Amino acid sequence: MNKKKRFGNAKINFGKFARGKKNSITDIQGVKVGHLTINKDIQDISSKKIFLRTGLTAILPYQMEKEKRLFTGSFIFRGTNEVTGYEVTDDFCYLNSPIVIANSFNVGRVYNAILSYGFSLNRVEIWPPYVIGVDDSYLNDMKSSSVDEKDVFQALHNSSSEDVEEGSVGIGLGLRAFGWKGGIGTSSRVLSIDREQFTCGILVATNHGNKKILKTDKNEGGSLTIVVAVDIPLVPIQIRQIVRSLVVSLSPGNTLNNCFDSIICVLFSTANPMSMENEGPPVYDFILINDSCLEKIIRAGAEAVSEAICNSLLAATPVQGRLGRKVETIPGNEFKKLLPPPFSPFPV
Repeated sequence: MNKKKRFGNAKINFGKFARGKKNSITDIQGVKVGHLTINKDIQDISSKKIFLRTGLTAILPYQMEKEKRLFTGSFIFRGTNEVTGYEVTDDFCYLNSPIVIANSFNVGRVYNAILSYGFSLNRVEIWPPYVIGVDDSYLNDMKSSSVDEKDVFQALHNSSSEDVEEGSVGIGLGLRAFGWKGGIGTSSRVLSIDREQFTCGILVATNHGNKKILKTDKNEGGSLTIVVAVDIPLVPIQIRQIVRSLVVSLSPGNTLNNCFDSIICVLFSTANPMSMENEGPPVYDFILINDSCLEKIIRAGAEAVSEAICNSLLAATPVQGRLGRKVETIPGNEFKKLLPPPFSPFPV
């Protein structure tokens, strides 16, 4: 990660909540992130040059060797993304799979590879695989950029709980936002509930805002993908309220978050884990916070989403891809236009 290209390095507060130690989704204990970046040029059988500008980004919610379930919930707004496992997890309200973000044409291959990954760990249950597909076809030749099982395994094995790479990495390589280079961004917030400290971590894949900025009626297939990890003891009905409210809060009044494209937001809590390793019928003991605290979590999450989007733009590097297209990093003056007024003097 290029630490010179993060909003937090300017020592400017982004809202009312303190940042986590790493200002990353990996501030949640046990959460890891791995990338596989595919950046190469090949030739097809007719000697035509093919530009591969894609990758994989994997979020591991816990040590995958464990037979464990975590409470989870998702919300999809103006859905254009391919998402596997959504209906099952929405019904059963638990997650026991990595979350992998890939381009839309590779969703099926990634789904099968996650199953194989689980079998390789002797997992009894790693279903359903949760895979989110995004459209990176502006820069990437999606018809030719197939990933295979070993690529998915590599992304999962690349996972680390240390600093998360941001910008043009993993699935972020082929993404763009607001007409400039987008990609992967992360951030976190610390909040106090009943005198205990908890953390809300965010990872985003920014591929949105292009239709509005470019003033075109053409469907650009844009999307904003948000993965939220918390160590706060929540139950599914609370998680659903948080993800819906968080997505709704992203629309009006803030250019940075004013997303008219598809948004998918998935949240999981590492608190209240359900172990599946004991024999016999499972017995779950869990705790939960009072509903009056949910607004604080939503506000902290919204701050972290905003900063993660900033980091995805600041950390991105220029990428040239198919059809001679090149997407540049956002200039300082354009970046400032996306920020709400308190941050207008932000030193880029």
